[in-house]
Amino acid sequence: MKSPTYITTSWDDGHPMDLRVAALLAKYGIAGTFYVPASTGLETMSAAQFRELIPDFEIGAHTLHHVDLTGVSDRTAWQEIADSKAWVEDNTGVSCACFCPPRGRYESLHLDMIRNAGYLGLRSVELLSLDFPRRQAGLMLMPTTVQAFPHRFLAFAKNSIKRKVLPNLWRYIIHGRATEWPVMAESLLRHAITRGGVFHLWGHSWELQDAVQWQRLKDVLCLLGGFVRHAPALTNGQLCRVSMPPVTTVLDHSAQAAKTAAPGG
Repeated sequence: MKSPTYITTSWDDGHPMDLRVAALLAKYGIAGTFYVPASTGLETMSAAQFRELIPDFEIGAHTLHHVDLTGVSDRTAWQEIADSKAWVEDNTGVSCACFCPPRGRYESLHLDMIRNAGYLGLRSVELLSLDFPRRQAGLMLMPTTVQAFPHRFLAFAKNSIKRKVLPNLWRYIIHGRATEWPVMAESLLRHAITRGGVFHLWGHSWELQDAVQWQRLKDVLCLLGGFVRHAPALTNGQLCRVSMPPVTTVLDHSAQAAKTAAPGG
């Protein structure tokens, strides 16, 4: 039986042009998660602005100050992880389920911090994946499929080799030889529809502006909108929840183990 197919999108850094992305997502019926820090080296949305995204979209945490977790002390990393969750929740009144480390950089010890802070999922910057979120260190780790930005082959090769996911590189060879990321996105989306999996588009609104990618984004979202009847569009948090093993399954296994261990079982 074929696995279901889902579409999800996520957008980093909380730039004011995220509101333009949100308008396009709404136009084509696509869900999105916006990872918003309190500040970055660039302009960021005010609390009033990103509250406009509620309740149509999900707000995820992205540290308070857009900090590279691998470049700060453990204490600072914990504060950035935990305080960003509290900051999002204080400003939205909604539970913050997902965390995205800036630049996708984190170490194994940060996974424990992220879990202990109360997050459900972590979104990485792994590219070319069609996998469902993977259970690791008590978290749901979400890879991505396509970034809304033009990359050369070397960037994809480094991304796959660093994360030891060579099947993703093979997927690039089959689906990604086009010079335009929207063409690769269409090929991978159609593959996901056929075999099941998750098509995850992500990007930065400020990068879309700098690289003149708005029309390409519009074309891809229009394409995605045409498939939502076959591949429901979910936020990152919703995707994590539908990907979690059913609690009843765990309970059933525990009960069976107890029965087997009992005398005469």
